[in-house]
Amino acid sequence: MLPAALALDAIPGGSHGPAVRVVADTANSFYVMSQNVSGTAFAYHFIRHIGGNSATDLAGSWPNWRYAGCAEFPSSPVPPTATPLRTFSNDIGAQDYAFVLPTSAGKFAGSYHGVGADGSLTAESLTIDGRAFDPTSRGAIGSQIVLTHSVSITDGTSTVTVTGFKVTINASGIFFDPGTISSTAVLPTAFIGMGIATGTFDEGSFTLASGGIVYKAPISVGATTYGRTYLQKANMVSLRRTSDGATVRFTTNAPTIAGYRRTSVVRDTTLDRSKFYFDFGNADRAFGSVTGIAWSQIYELGAAGAAKFAANLIRNGTFGSNVTGWTVPRTGGSIAWNAANGGVLRQTRGATSGDARAIQAVTTTVGVPHLLAAENSFMPTVAGTSSNPGSLGLTNAASGSTATPAPAYSPVAFDRNGYNAHVVIPTATTQYAMLLMRAGTESGNDATIGTCDWDNVGLFPLTP
Repeated sequence: MLPAALALDAIPGGSHGPAVRVVADTANSFYVMSQNVSGTAFAYHFIRHIGGNSATDLAGSWPNWRYAGCAEFPSSPVPPTATPLRTFSNDIGAQDYAFVLPTSAGKFAGSYHGVGADGSLTAESLTIDGRAFDPTSRGAIGSQIVLTHSVSITDGTSTVTVTGFKVTINASGIFFDPGTISSTAVLPTAFIGMGIATGTFDEGSFTLASGGIVYKAPISVGATTYGRTYLQKANMVSLRRTSDGATVRFTTNAPTIAGYRRTSVVRDTTLDRSKFYFDFGNADRAFGSVTGIAWSQIYELGAAGAAKFAANLIRNGTFGSNVTGWTVPRTGGSIAWNAANGGVLRQTRGATSGDARAIQAVTTTVGVPHLLAAENSFMPTVAGTSSNPGSLGLTNAASGSTATPAPAYSPVAFDRNGYNAHVVIPTATTQYAMLLMRAGTESGNDATIGTCDWDNVGLFPLTP
């Protein structure tokens, strides 16, 4: 495993003699076969000129080579299109960077989402042991492959420039250095560093930037098809498929880089994948320039079988027949039991500018990471609105305040209907789990009444 604070010059060197070989596939696809220390080989897949072209994609073109996944084979001479021993990642989605430009709100941009009609590939090179090669016309053998590209992502007056994004592959693994990413625009969404694990990768391990203890956590969707787990400032995330032990491990120095916000993992059963994100977005200022980030992806086979987690500290989090144990600390909303989906807590925000809040006091262990989770479904009363105002938090105030005293974990909004979980670190022995429905989110109209349904609320300590 690479050190937590991975430096740009810390990429392990390739082994002596041929360790990697390039296998041409099509005009827009090639593989890099890399022999590993266990005797098997990994096939790293790269693609270009294909990407998102939906209403949520900037589109335009997808000009640069980008990483698309990894499978394991018995040995390097085996064709990469043969049946693998196991597949760790196989997805055309972005495994590098993605942004939302202010001139194209609601649309993602990047290597998969598109560089825009006015965007372009400004530079690209592929070398093996320092020698240039064309992966579409012939094979090549060496000890280390380096792919570098630069692009301009443009929509109207908004531009993001990616300069010198580099991928290195050798016998030690695959390593990413995004070079310099800059923009004068405000980018509320800016993911620099992503990785995809294909299949049911339903359990994770992580370390926080503040220490080296490895904690385990479920990577769940609850009773839904979508779940996002926020891991604070994790600098190592390991995703494991409990059915067979296949493991994808990401290690980064992102938490040490100015502008970094948090690490999260999204599991989506519809897309059959789990995906990690390093978040550098900021809605309060121009993005500026980010450089010095590095991350690695290591593929390995671990133990199969699911871990056992601690008992839920929340009383009545499934709302089978009532909402007993939950209180409304202030005016602005109400809660009631509803029979939907076998029983939910239905939260209603009144026709005022106030938030709706429901809390429950819980006894916790100070300083120990806990996982706070819930499922949420928002039902807008105004046709066409979809922003989910539901948020989860852990506060220190029986009054429901999220400001004084400072909360252990300020409420974070659901990015969409489904399951959300958050690694929280209690700062007092009595904390208050909070279900919050923010005002002013639905259609920008505080006078509009809306409801959120909550279910399967949980809080439990995480153990190494």
